[in-house]
Amino acid sequence: MRGTSCAGAERCYCHGVNQRALLAVLVLSGCYRDTAAPIENTARPPARDALVQQRCGGLDDLAQPPLDIEPQRRLRMHSSGVLSGASGRTWAGAPRPDFVPARLDTLELWVLDSADGGYLALYREPYDLTSCTLGGAENCQYVVRWWDGRGTLRWSLPLGAVLSRADHLEVQDLRLVDGVLYFNEACQSYAREAQGQCSSLVAVDPVRSRVLWRTQPLVSNGRFRVRGCYLIAGYGFTAERDNVFLVDRATGAVVQKVPVSSSPERLTLDASEHLDVELYSGITRRFRLDGMDAPNGRIVALDADPGFGGAGYGGAAYGGTAYGSP
Repeated sequence: MRGTSCAGAERCYCHGVNQRALLAVLVLSGCYRDTAAPIENTARPPARDALVQQRCGGLDDLAQPPLDIEPQRRLRMHSSGVLSGASGRTWAGAPRPDFVPARLDTLELWVLDSADGGYLALYREPYDLTSCTLGGAENCQYVVRWWDGRGTLRWSLPLGAVLSRADHLEVQDLRLVDGVLYFNEACQSYAREAQGQCSSLVAVDPVRSRVLWRTQPLVSNGRFRVRGCYLIAGYGFTAERDNVFLVDRATGAVVQKVPVSSSPERLTLDASEHLDVELYSGITRRFRLDGMDAPNGRIVALDADPGFGGAGYGGAAYGGTAYGSP
């Protein structure tokens, strides 16, 4: 339980009341809270942040491709095995430098990317240890760290400090690009379980632990991509609307929403500015990316969506290994 005390000019001191009355006022007025209220999970005003604006269009997923060991999982992770318990996972990512620990107490190294000339590490606590349970609503503990190319730890960020709520969220993908940390605080399951307040993309200044922006909800679950001045994300789930989104890296504003016939499962970029979107139905849609290094970027469809019902309905992404089963 966290307590937040009144202080300074807000000490809740009232002239003319005795200590017992003051105690009653404190209890009833909520000067001490048991839990912190969630951060408002909506888009911020569209003011371009200088940290993003100055470097937009530098390193992206074409310049530093993220490693994806098992793309069929809903979580991008560099270990194979189940998602719960103190063991049961085997490291399958890039070789781990000695200065990058495999564990932080009960948290395990989940992702290790080459990023911004150094090493980006995501640590997560597996299910059924202390912070979260398989099938429960509480968020797992996450810590993100970055070492420069010489192996010096430059920052460490507990993600719980910048998540919008303490439940119904999980980090399914992240990226460090030009000094900005991007991640999705994705819905653990159906959006209705979180009252629709999940699956936002978030941009953070990790040195100052400062949220730069948070998109509207229901924009990103699974993987997202970084291309030039934009993030490309997909959101969809059974009985929910399915879309591909183009998001301004500087503001978090959704500049384009493209409906698709089923949930976007995998987004693939190539150097010729094509985007392939593999859908949950088994269909692959192809798009052209126009103006990704300019303020008027667009996603242009190169084919027609044939509608739901293609091959491969189901699969591991929504069952089996993706949810921790053997």
